[in-house]
Amino acid sequence: MNPKLLLLCATLALSASACFSQGLPGLAPLGPPQKPETAAPAASLSVEAMNADLKTARAANQEKRFADAQALMLKDVAAKPGQVYLLIELGLAQLGLKQYTEAEATFKSVIPGAPASQQPASSGGYYSTDGKGGTHAGGSLTPVDDPGKTKRDPQVEGIAYSSLGEIYAHLNRTAEAQAAFDQAVKANPAQAALYLSNETVFFFQAGSTAAQLDAANKAIAVDPTRAKLYYFKAQALTTQATVDPKTSKLILPPGCLEAYQKYLDLDPNGQFAPDTKSILAAAGAPMKGTFKPSKK
Repeated sequence: MNPKLLLLCATLALSASACFSQGLPGLAPLGPPQKPETAAPAASLSVEAMNADLKTARAANQEKRFADAQALMLKDVAAKPGQVYLLIELGLAQLGLKQYTEAEATFKSVIPGAPASQQPASSGGYYSTDGKGGTHAGGSLTPVDDPGKTKRDPQVEGIAYSSLGEIYAHLNRTAEAQAAFDQAVKANPAQAALYLSNETVFFFQAGSTAAQLDAANKAIAVDPTRAKLYYFKAQALTTQATVDPKTSKLILPPGCLEAYQKYLDLDPNGQFAPDTKSILAAAGAPMKGTFKPSKK
């Protein structure tokens, strides 16, 4: 491929990663952040105390203070093992810290019938922490009226499976990641569009273009109104582009031009519009786009 076009594609990929990762859905803040050390002693946790701690941990995870959230949830889980809401919040903190082995074990522990994972190393009943903060796209659980309940529900399983999918995508365990996201959709169909959109992004971040394309196609089939999905579909297809030796124009593979143009149709002034127009210009393709409201 022409070196200039290669540089253009690389620049677009970096731009997409920076822009889209900031737009990933996170945990909804449920109250003002508190210091973990102000929480009730683990041995005497009541339902009210667990609710207060959950709100504190969720705020910490939302603000990417994953170590704070993890420390608080480890204390509560030690006192009340098996409580799914506590475990979900703990897993999200571990995922943010990139403690993938520990997070995998935590999320599997809330899924009925899931195969057991190797438990992380512990000290004094608590998991050891030595990771550094990262980003993730976990969902939030509502309500938290009874964090001690043991009944499994679609929301819990959906978050657990989708979080496992994120873990496996980061670890380049592509087939396992795809299976986990499929299980999330099966467990909680109401959030299928969110799970599949997240799957698309995580495979993009992992550089798994074939899996990214497959996830984008599945997500579009569930919700064809999300503009960014068409951009990520087209971005995956662009890796298959060639250059016409006579005209030096970019030759896009089948479906790529249509996906870029669909993105512009849905979101002509969106964050990826300049990148999209650069690619279309390199391909000598006409620009299309009407001003319609978009679902991002």
